[in-house]
Amino acid sequence: MLRAGAILLSLWTSLNLALALGILFMLLVLGKNAPALLILYGDTQATGIEPRALATVNALAVMFNACAAAICALSLSVIWVALVRRAAWAFWSLAVCLLFLQAAGFASDSFLGNRNLLANAASSLLLLSGIVLAAIGIFRVSR
Repeated sequence: MLRAGAILLSLWTSLNLALALGILFMLLVLGKNAPALLILYGDTQATGIEPRALATVNALAVMFNACAAAICALSLSVIWVALVRRAAWAFWSLAVCLLFLQAAGFASDSFLGNRNLLANAASSLLLLSGIVLAAIGIFRVSR
């Protein structure tokens, strides 16, 4: 069970890491605007948005995605170094931090009219499955 939980948690963190890095690449290297603008305005050109507001949205997108990428990268290390060795602290750290990150995703989406509700629900199901399987693997009493 622990191995299955570690694999699901790795899958969840890897997908979120790839998404965050992709958005950072889009913003910092390609010079595009935040993807939330596509959700709100139908395009990422942000025509008609006051330049300071646009700069604020893009700055927040860079900061959030950098933080998300960092927590996902660190989580992958914790999963494959400590969690697979049945370290209870690793389980609790991952559960609290990753569930907090997922809750922030739901909160963020609520500001955008819950347009990514299905994706957030699927992401939550994957994350919760990984956490439950890891918990069973770590805390199950052997007979």
